[in-house]
Amino acid sequence: MLSAPVGEGHVAAARALAARMRVLWPDAEVLEVESTGRGSRDALLRVSYRLTLRFVPRLYGIGYDLLVRFPKAAEVFKAMSAGGIGRSLEPVIAAASPDLVISTYPMISGGLAWLRRRGRLPGRAVAVVTDVAVHPFWVWPDLDETWTLLPASREQARAVAPLAEVRVVPAAVDRRFRPGDPSAARAATGLRTDAFVVLVTGGSLGFGGLERVVDAVLAGGEDVQAVVLCARNERLRARLLARGLPSDRLVARGWTDRVAEEITAADLVVTTAGGVIATEALAVGRAVLFAAPIPGHGRAGAAMTAAAGLAVVCRTPAEVTAAVRRLREDPGARAALAARAAEFGRADLDDELAALALRV
Repeated sequence: MLSAPVGEGHVAAARALAARMRVLWPDAEVLEVESTGRGSRDALLRVSYRLTLRFVPRLYGIGYDLLVRFPKAAEVFKAMSAGGIGRSLEPVIAAASPDLVISTYPMISGGLAWLRRRGRLPGRAVAVVTDVAVHPFWVWPDLDETWTLLPASREQARAVAPLAEVRVVPAAVDRRFRPGDPSAARAATGLRTDAFVVLVTGGSLGFGGLERVVDAVLAGGEDVQAVVLCARNERLRARLLARGLPSDRLVARGWTDRVAEEITAADLVVTTAGGVIATEALAVGRAVLFAAPIPGHGRAGAAMTAAAGLAVVCRTPAEVTAAVRRLREDPGARAALAARAAEFGRADLDDELAALALRV
């Protein structure tokens, strides 16, 4: 099970898959590797990703859009990166001699494809796409399978690589992300029972101008309680706490392993990031609102999720306020979104893993 800690989504998906495999396949040995094998270059990749999205997100968006718009150029960059990562991964692959290799990080999938082309990748190889939107680095036809989240995602992947074996598979989320009792979750997390609870998140790094988003959410009504998952962004949490707002209006959480409970307790999940946190919310059956999603995969994934009827996209703070107010005042509209989310999350990932075991 291969992933890389560039953000937390890729790693979270890999850990969720590994945990499910250990339950389903108790006699299997599941080895988790959270690295491309390139040492200091991994650290550089992680830091550059974080700094780019924090300080120059438009630059990241431009790079993403160019890859999508110019697939032939993307193939050149894919070829340049795949060889180095393939060579770095080869000792791990050779030592394990696995029956099955799964990657949740696109560049690692490229390294596996490079090894496959040279006859150095034993067993079956699967690339798991953790975003709704599929950019060229996600799809490598040399691998046996590519798992995507929506029919539209599958079509994107097939456009990138017509010869790839692409499947629509339930989201790779932890078993805790399933429909639950909101009242019990609010009691467990100390939230108001009489409020319209909005969970606000910018992913593991708290990206996306969350302070403006919080202001827009709170403007949605006096009975709105905003719960902000600041994650690893302690500066953001400190600034929110410094406002001195009462906890019945604003709760700022640091890093927590109780995200499933927080989502279950909420009436609405507002995210600037998309990716795994959005699919986790959908798996719980919660309405999702994308607030000025980050450039690149954030905007692309938000648009596709909304097109599938699974979310609302707001480009400005004013649109966020209007959407929160509408969903607060119209339980029917909120219930319709939640019902479509629940339908998305109803498919059983364990069933897909059981079928995969037959193909290995």
